[in-house]
Amino acid sequence: MELNEVHTILIIGPTISDKNVDLSTALYDTVDILHQLGYKLSIIVEDPTSLLSSGSFFDKTIVEKVSGENVLKFVQKYHPDAILPTVGDRNALGIVSSLNGKIGTTKILGANYASSLATFKRDLFIKRLNKAKLPVINFISSDDEKEIYSFIRSIGFPIIARRRYSNRHSSGWTNINNLFELDNFMALDDLDDTKIEIERSIRGFSEYSFTILRDSFDNSSLVGTIEDIEPIGIHHLDSNLISPAISLNDSKLQRLRNYSIKLARVFNIVGVCTVHFAYNHTTNESYITEFIPRLSEETKFLEYATSYPVATAVAELCVGFHLDKLQLDAGNFFNGATEPFVDHITSRFPQWNTPGQKYLGPSKTSNSSIIVNGFSLEEVLNKGALNDKLNNNFKRYEELRKLDDDELFEKIIHPTNWMLDVLMEAMRRNFEKPVLSEITGINMPYLTALQNIIDNSLIIREGEIDGNNVERMVEMGVKGVGHSKLLLDSPDIVTKSVVKSKTSISVANKDYPNHNYFVTSGINNELELSDRKKIIVRTPIITSKTDTTIRQFVLFQLAKSIDQNGLEPIIIGREPWNAPLVMRRKIVEIDDPHMEMSSLDLIPSKSILNIIDLSKNLVDTDDKRVFQFSAQEIKNMDLKANTSARVMVVSDGENFLVPSVIYRTKKNNHLYEVSSVNNFMTQSNYDEFNHLIAQELEKDDQVAIYNFEMIKQEDHWLVTKKYRGMTNDIIRHELASSVHVIDTLVKLLLGNKIGADLSLDEIFNNADEQYLLTIDDKRYKLLNKEEMQKTVDELD
Repeated sequence: MELNEVHTILIIGPTISDKNVDLSTALYDTVDILHQLGYKLSIIVEDPTSLLSSGSFFDKTIVEKVSGENVLKFVQKYHPDAILPTVGDRNALGIVSSLNGKIGTTKILGANYASSLATFKRDLFIKRLNKAKLPVINFISSDDEKEIYSFIRSIGFPIIARRRYSNRHSSGWTNINNLFELDNFMALDDLDDTKIEIERSIRGFSEYSFTILRDSFDNSSLVGTIEDIEPIGIHHLDSNLISPAISLNDSKLQRLRNYSIKLARVFNIVGVCTVHFAYNHTTNESYITEFIPRLSEETKFLEYATSYPVATAVAELCVGFHLDKLQLDAGNFFNGATEPFVDHITSRFPQWNTPGQKYLGPSKTSNSSIIVNGFSLEEVLNKGALNDKLNNNFKRYEELRKLDDDELFEKIIHPTNWMLDVLMEAMRRNFEKPVLSEITGINMPYLTALQNIIDNSLIIREGEIDGNNVERMVEMGVKGVGHSKLLLDSPDIVTKSVVKSKTSISVANKDYPNHNYFVTSGINNELELSDRKKIIVRTPIITSKTDTTIRQFVLFQLAKSIDQNGLEPIIIGREPWNAPLVMRRKIVEIDDPHMEMSSLDLIPSKSILNIIDLSKNLVDTDDKRVFQFSAQEIKNMDLKANTSARVMVVSDGENFLVPSVIYRTKKNNHLYEVSSVNNFMTQSNYDEFNHLIAQELEKDDQVAIYNFEMIKQEDHWLVTKKYRGMTNDIIRHELASSVHVIDTLVKLLLGNKIGADLSLDEIFNNADEQYLLTIDDKRYKLLNKEEMQKTVDELD
């Protein structure tokens, strides 16, 4: 039952950070379902370009620094019935914890004061868990030597210790394994105003995370589990992640599941809670290390892995729905209490921009990732971490071969992002797997999988493939890895590339449609397509976090437009993407890390109208249906000026529209950007821009999106750069223009025309009522037409 007293909700949005891209589709799903349920929504957000075009769902959009002060100002002015922080980042929890006693009758949905504060206050977190008799690592912070030694006797070695200074700085953690090392640490000269912090060392333990959903009636379900291949001591997002956690037997899994549900009950979590565990498989010790009572990068990963609509479920649980009576959209119900059963493995492998080795530790060093699916550990390792096309593993192999055993052992005890390659080289030299597991903390199932990959690589090189081992090799994902020509030439039917459905939601929810697939090997294809004509969108091999934000926005707009125009959108790529729930049953997504789909002929060629390519890597020059959407530089003059403009142009090959002009200028040592100035340009500006664009497009006769960069010199504009396709400005252009550029492009690809002899007003038409002002590329303001006119006048 919904909360009857809640009608208006303030959503705390994510702060401006590339780390928050995984929240963009979660935010869209959240506000979409709450809007359908009739709630009036407001959001406070620093960068409105992160909203994934969900602006139409909000009654108010406040573009301000996401801080406790600004949230409190909004509450005091507009008096919302509730605040929802679960689609914000960690900052949102900090804001909630600071509002206790200040917001009157306004409710906090999802993460309450105590749970929010416990994510920052470790002593509160430990106190609550100890009271509930949940396993947690106790610590002490003291300047009393007797108290410190007494505490250490109670917990035993190994421990970690650090000095905490009065100015909040610390010495960093020191590993201490015995009394002699402790005495040396305590004997170090130090200042009087310091405290020593001691806690049990869990370095080398295995790390797991469990994500729990819970409603206000104390019903809970486990959405999914994630396991880090690398042990604790290496940052969670620098580790190779596996879902589900396959090294836990049923008794261990149930034990950690029960702890997770009990913790959610202790903090009265309504919505989502991700619990991190440290587990020692030798001693069977387990500890809760942290919990995250909000949507996060992990919940987004699990949503992709299990097809469970986490963000939508959390929004409904927060407003009072029963877990087993969730509503995906109008008239379509979902039993959220049924825990997903997955028939495959999903893995997330971190990526680094530079090819060299990076030492791994508690600080994050990776800058992107790739997600792959498979039916075995060997398959996902071959597709991801050991994929030579992505990671240059053969070069790593050649370098590691040159090391002697002592040098190789040094690589084993000091982990780098080459760890899996290092372990394979060690096993080739007959290092014992139990010893390697003990030294590295990597569990035996992964070492066994690596050994299987080594053994089968040897079979391939020596050409010994026969009926006895071909099926096992295909199970390991050897198909398509690059060194498998013998296997490709095999007549055995199981070597064929096929597309498998990611069967994840259990039979109790069998009516929930799942259009998520991945390319693997086997006998039968499971790709289900409608009889509608199709537009295929090919996504990039791998992207940075910033690129991911742009890609999510573009993919959503493309998929929505393709569907609205009566066609079937098919998204194919190496890095998978979960569409917002509103599109998930209308779109086919295929995870294809080796880009095999183009050669499999599984999609009838006659049903494909166009192929929109965002990959930057594949251009089918012989196929006239391919539209290269990624930016291609056509012109670049290295000229700069204090005043410039970035112009979006849509052309059908004969005529064009200019739906968005972004104006930038420097004034008073600040850089101002107005998106868009179409409604504030003079007639002479219209004439000059129109003339320059027509001149640049004189020889271009195809459907295209163009981006021009112009500078102003001596009261005249000059085109300095010209791109065909999508640039990083696409979100700002799309949000700034009432003319939906991506939808216009799809219509033009289908044969529609812009029209000849348009007036300048029609060419530059923009009927927007709100405008985005950006200051120094950091601060954002939404202004109405009158406010923006005043700003433009001041800048001119």
